[in-house]
Amino acid sequence: MINYTRLSMFANKKNSPTYLLCLSFIPCVLALTFLYLSFGRSLDEQANQKAMNIVQEVDEILEFGKQANTSALKLLLNSNTCEDEALALRHLVATIPYVRSANLAKENVIFCTSIWGEGNSKYDPTAYTSGQLLLLNGSKVDTSHPLIVVRSTLDDHAALSGIDSLYLRESLTSGSKLRSFIAVGDKWLDSKELTVKTNPVEKLISWHQVSSKQFPYSAHAGFAYPNMLTAFWAKDKQYIVAIILLQTLFAAYLIWLSKRPSNLYLEIERAMERKEFVPYAQPIVNSKTRAIQGIEILLRWKHPVQGIVRPDLFIPKAETSGLIVPMTHQLMRLTAMQIKPFIDKLPRGFHVGINISPQHCSKGTLLEACQEFIDNIDCDDVTLVLELTEREALNYCDLTDDIFGKIKALGCKIAIDDFGTGHSSLVNLQKVDLDYLKIDQTFVRDIGVDTITGHLLQNMITLSHDLSLDVIAEGVETEQQADYLRERGVNYLQGFLFAKPIPLEEFLNNQISH
Repeated sequence: MINYTRLSMFANKKNSPTYLLCLSFIPCVLALTFLYLSFGRSLDEQANQKAMNIVQEVDEILEFGKQANTSALKLLLNSNTCEDEALALRHLVATIPYVRSANLAKENVIFCTSIWGEGNSKYDPTAYTSGQLLLLNGSKVDTSHPLIVVRSTLDDHAALSGIDSLYLRESLTSGSKLRSFIAVGDKWLDSKELTVKTNPVEKLISWHQVSSKQFPYSAHAGFAYPNMLTAFWAKDKQYIVAIILLQTLFAAYLIWLSKRPSNLYLEIERAMERKEFVPYAQPIVNSKTRAIQGIEILLRWKHPVQGIVRPDLFIPKAETSGLIVPMTHQLMRLTAMQIKPFIDKLPRGFHVGINISPQHCSKGTLLEACQEFIDNIDCDDVTLVLELTEREALNYCDLTDDIFGKIKALGCKIAIDDFGTGHSSLVNLQKVDLDYLKIDQTFVRDIGVDTITGHLLQNMITLSHDLSLDVIAEGVETEQQADYLRERGVNYLQGFLFAKPIPLEEFLNNQISH
């Protein structure tokens, strides 16, 4: 059974109780399917092994009949009368295991037997399968007692040894539902010592046939059930009931849990401990050459139940709770670890953008995180770009100025992210030593559609150039937008036109390695 973690409170439509209920039964279906397939293989193995054992045991018994025939045919070389031969035949029957009668024939006429002595009875050699074996309903001694006759020939003479089916009883005996048969020609012998005229294996499941390599017969074994499902239930119903019961209880618990309010703060803490927050990468390209100049690292929550959770569902809570700071530092460490093996394949001047909130700017831990990132990367050609988000107002002070100064001294660069949509954009431009200005996608989206937005966009670009800032446009989705921005001096572009955010590992393996 799969051990799911508890659900979070921000389930989307796909994670409704009904949807989760259906998903919860997948392990049950898989378990029952595996158990059913294993049961089927077990039946097949049992039936096949039983048939092989029957052939091995019956071959040994019939071999004694063949031995008796060989000895009986040798009598013809040393005797001329049935009286002498009959005595010798009786001796063979008494000394050779399993053989109950021995007979000599010439030209399809039995002229001497171990039971009656001299005789003159015709027999049909064509009735023998491959001229060697004949399954009879009975003999002259007991017409209701089946026997197998083994036939051997020498010139125009033949020796016939009768073997009582009683000796085969142990080989054919099996469990209450396992049935086994010996087929000789069109006749069948079962464990109850009865000959069967119709094919009995047609009513069996998982039946197997094994043919003897020494004698013309075959052994069959299978199970007497109407179908495989009936057999499965009869054999493993305790396991089936247990699996269904446990899965039902789990599904009920899952539904209860999905309706239960959850503490998102604790859920985020748990996710951080289990390293469920992973880096996604979206490339930033040169507007003229379309060459990849860097990436923006985007935070995603790889939830064990919900799957990939959108950042807008947890980032606000992380910011208000203060967890955004350790969460970002963890992201920076993971990003550096994944990029490190690809250092030699990255283009020169490769930029790695990571979003920071104003909360980072008043904490000395940001400087430590940047230093750790640089140490882990250990490459001068990779530049860390801190993208300052504007979801919260930046409380600029001497400490902030000192932190930014030390960060810049490390070789890091600073960008204003989503410019024009948040708090105190112009104040940030005035006080922060910036390197990049990132235009929010809301302005890019309305290119060629909204005249006012176009004027605002142009003013942003002009302002950036006046401040000697490189401009990055987000949310570029069309060639028209890309051309418009390039013609107006926007240095870098980012958006679905070039690539959607994908896991950083996938980006490095697919786009950088190739």
